[in-house]
Amino acid sequence: MAGSSFITREERSFFCPSTGIYNGPWSSSLAPTPPLSLPQFLLFHFAFSSSSKPAFIDAETGAALTIANLRALTAAAARALAVLGVGHGDVVLHVSPNSLHFPAFVLAAMSLGAVFSTANFLQTRSEIQSQIQDSGPVLILTTADLASKLDGLIPRPPTLIDQFFASLSIDRNAPVEFPGVGPADPAALMYSSGTTGKSKGVVSSHGNLVAMASFKIIQHVLRQVWGRREEVYACVVPLSHMFGFSVFVCRAVAAGATVVVLRRYALDELLMAVEEHRVTLLPAVPPMVVQLARSCGVARANYDLRSLREVICSGAPLGRDHMERFADAYPGITLSQRSGARSKRWFWSLLSWQIQRERQIDGLGSVPIFQEKVRNKYCTIIIRF
Repeated sequence: MAGSSFITREERSFFCPSTGIYNGPWSSSLAPTPPLSLPQFLLFHFAFSSSSKPAFIDAETGAALTIANLRALTAAAARALAVLGVGHGDVVLHVSPNSLHFPAFVLAAMSLGAVFSTANFLQTRSEIQSQIQDSGPVLILTTADLASKLDGLIPRPPTLIDQFFASLSIDRNAPVEFPGVGPADPAALMYSSGTTGKSKGVVSSHGNLVAMASFKIIQHVLRQVWGRREEVYACVVPLSHMFGFSVFVCRAVAAGATVVVLRRYALDELLMAVEEHRVTLLPAVPPMVVQLARSCGVARANYDLRSLREVICSGAPLGRDHMERFADAYPGITLSQRSGARSKRWFWSLLSWQIQRERQIDGLGSVPIFQEKVRNKYCTIIIRF
C-alpha cells in the first residue's frame, strides 16, 4: 500500500496487505451480530410496536413517533424516494438541523440500498460543494431556509423536508421492503470534521451499523450505560455527526429508549427539556459540559434536574479541571468521556468520572469490535477494532 511508510512497526503487525485491513490486537467473545440491514434490525428485529411508548419526541412541538409510527413513516418515505429515482448505491444527502423526521429519512434511504450522507448545515456553500464533489449525491434533502445555499450544487433542485413528508401517503399495513440489501452493503457516508486536514469520508456498512446498534453488544459491553429501556435521551448534538447518529438513531432505538430531539443547542431549552421529559442521559460535547458547570447555580435553581443520571461527553477531550468543576456542580450526575465518535464509530475509550469522595477515575478501556473504511481521493483504508 502506498501509504505504508507512515505505518509504525507496531501498527504494521496488525495490517494485512492483501486486504488493506487493520485488525485490532484484541480478541472478542461477543456474540455475532444478526446478518441484517440496519432498517431490518431496528424496525423488526427489535420492534416495540405493541407499546405506545414514544421512540422520538420533538422537544419544541411535543409531536412523537412510536416504533410503529417510525416503521410506517419509513415505508412511505422509501416509496417516495423510489419514485424520485433513488436506488441501490445512490448517495442521498441530508442538510438540516435536528428534526423528528431524520430517523425515518435515514432508514428509508438505507432500505432502498442507497447510501445516506450528511453535511453540517452551518457549513459554507463552498465547503458543502467540496463534499458533494467527493460523494456525488443524486438528491439533497434540506429545509426552506437552507435551499438557496444548496441550489445548483447538483442537477436536481433540493427537496424540502416539510414538503417531502407532508406529501407521503402513510399506510400502517404497508411493508418496508429491502431489495437485496445486506450487511456488506454500504449504508452511510459520514465526513470527518477535518481536524487534521481535509475532511475525509468514512463509509459504514450495514453490518458495521448493526454491530454498533446491537442490543446484545450494548448489554455485554455497557450494560449500565446503554441497555436500560426506560432511558430518556436528550438529543441536542447534531444528528449529522456520527456521535449523534450512532447514539440516537442506532443505539437508542435498539435499546427501546426514548429520544427527545432539540433542533440545536440552547442551554435554557435543553434544561427545560430535561425537566419536562425527565431526561436520564445527555450526550454532549465539551463546551456544553463547561457551560453546564458554569451555570449550575441558575440551572439547579430554576430547573428540576433530578432525573438526569449521566452526561456523556464526546467530540474532543475534556480537561480534568472541567471534570472536577462539573463534579462539584452536579454531585449526583456521572460524567463520562468517549472519543473516536466519527471515525471509529464506537468507544475508542470510555472514561467514567464517578462522583465519589476520592474523585477517582473509574475506568478506561477500549472496545475492539468494529472495522472501518476511510476514503478520500488518495487512498482507501479499512480498520477493524
